[in-house]
Amino acid sequence: MMIAWAAEASQYSISQGLALAIVAIVQTLPEFFVEGAIAWNAGKDPVGWLPNVTANFTGANRLLTGLGWPLILFTAMLSKSGNKRSGLSVIALRKEQSIEVIFMLGATLYYVLIWLRGSLEIVDTIVLLGAFLGYLWMLSRLPSEREDPQAVLDASPRAIVDLRTRKHRIIAILGLFSFSGLVFVFISTPFVDSINTIAVALFGAGAGFFFIQWIAPFLSEFPEKVTAFHWARKVKLAPMALLNFVSSAVNELTALVAIIPIVFALSIGIIGPVSLTAHKDEVLLTMAQSLYACVCLMDLKYDVRNALLLFGLWLVSTAFVETRFAISIIFLFASLVEVIIQRRRITVFSAFKDSLQEYFSRHS
Repeated sequence: MMIAWAAEASQYSISQGLALAIVAIVQTLPEFFVEGAIAWNAGKDPVGWLPNVTANFTGANRLLTGLGWPLILFTAMLSKSGNKRSGLSVIALRKEQSIEVIFMLGATLYYVLIWLRGSLEIVDTIVLLGAFLGYLWMLSRLPSEREDPQAVLDASPRAIVDLRTRKHRIIAILGLFSFSGLVFVFISTPFVDSINTIAVALFGAGAGFFFIQWIAPFLSEFPEKVTAFHWARKVKLAPMALLNFVSSAVNELTALVAIIPIVFALSIGIIGPVSLTAHKDEVLLTMAQSLYACVCLMDLKYDVRNALLLFGLWLVSTAFVETRFAISIIFLFASLVEVIIQRRRITVFSAFKDSLQEYFSRHS
């Protein structure tokens, strides 16, 4: 809840997109250390741990888009506006928020190359980190949300003091949670080892991958789910909740995966590819599901039909592992159908171009 407050307050000093991107980094710091611990173990014990490298980042991304995005809309639909149900069936994003969608789409399409190659390499680290830094730079160029002058005039003296000290409190709160995330440097390896050991002891050797894929990211993503669903309960903040998950998806598709070759190289002592061939279908499914999620936002609107399809296919692919390749094909086909349906309403590219012209030309 403190993270949610910091995000809401900081958008008056920086752009909402940059505020949510920074918050997403803070929220997913534990996930970075979990992924780092897995990559480190894979370098020391390739036979036992290398197959698990794909588990955390594929599970984390599919949890966000397959479970998180639909629940945001369902929560907004069931929330009350006054004494009545909100009746919200569509979450609409603003023109400048096309930046997040475009970067998520670009990162998703890059995974086609990773899937075809069947490995992660240092060049992927360079490309994905470059994309992530470019993403943050673009968001930093957007203007902050404007204060409502009347709200400030009507505010109590204490509230006005709060406005004056907002930046210091934001820095303190984000610093606190960054420190909490850094604690995972010391506990991430025991955390990952414990999950794997318990899974193997209770359900056999194959259960370790499933638990690392779903239990670890569910726990590490819990803070962002709390803040997002808190916003989704307020109709006006539902777009902010969805954008929080979009920012997290960009974060995980770029920066999170980019650290794997680096940590693996440090662990094994040489620079080399990280093989993903043991679970190439997981990478394909993650790419296909993320692609459909991006296509859903081609018109900068997210509706019930999109949410139901995402949630239904995610649920089937999670419950029945043997269906994952087939579900990947269905997601790819659904993406094509969605593009055809929206062909006259696709605005994300023009909105992205307009945002660049409006905000970047002005700064130049």
